[in-house]
Amino acid sequence: MHGAAVVLVALAAALAHAGPVEVYREGPELCPRNVPRTAPVLTERQAIERSRTMLPAGFCGPGFFVTGCDAEPEFALDAWRIYFHQYHERAGAKDRGGLAHTYIILDPVGNCLANIPGTEFGAPH
Repeated sequence: MHGAAVVLVALAAALAHAGPVEVYREGPELCPRNVPRTAPVLTERQAIERSRTMLPAGFCGPGFFVTGCDAEPEFALDAWRIYFHQYHERAGAKDRGGLAHTYIILDPVGNCLANIPGTEFGAPH
């Protein structure tokens, strides 16, 4: 039984070290919920622009590693899902390798439902 206890402790330590898979960004700057439900439904362009205001400072650069970020919107199940991925411009192409991405989900009028960070800097392609 002593050996089994050691294995369980080692497994628990490994899982604890792995940490959470998703950590939501919260607060009035990163996930505001201040638009009246009676407001007009956002267009795709408006949803992208509203979502950009919820990105962490400097997320889209410019900086040493990040030239900018692309937004890929989707409207489904009565919600906007905006996927942002950083890129570094190299020889006229957008290289996303090793850079971060994030998801912002809005209700139809622009209230934040979730702001979910994806991969962090240094992750593989």
